[in-house]
Amino acid sequence: MSENQQWLPCPKPEIGDVLKWTEPLWAAPTKPRGKRDKIGEQQITAELLTATDVFELKVLSVEKLSGDDTPLQVQIDEEIKRKRKSIALGDCHKAAASA
Repeated sequence: MSENQQWLPCPKPEIGDVLKWTEPLWAAPTKPRGKRDKIGEQQITAELLTATDVFELKVLSVEKLSGDDTPLQVQIDEEIKRKRKSIALGDCHKAAASA
């Protein structure tokens, strides 16, 4: 992806789209039950491989937006699964087609 890539809002991603969204970084659980603390945020760029209720994506890049000493939770070239709703909550955008 080039730095001057154009991004368009993407309410309905399709297979093959390159998507970008943000998601929280969570602290390790400190007790058996209860909500984990949000300790940062990361931005993921990935290619959509399958589009059912759970998306399968191949990570192209990941960038930490906040949480200085927080490790990233995904790696480049890793295949990840995310719910459609989770990506929509992360302000999903897709790469505009190159002219």
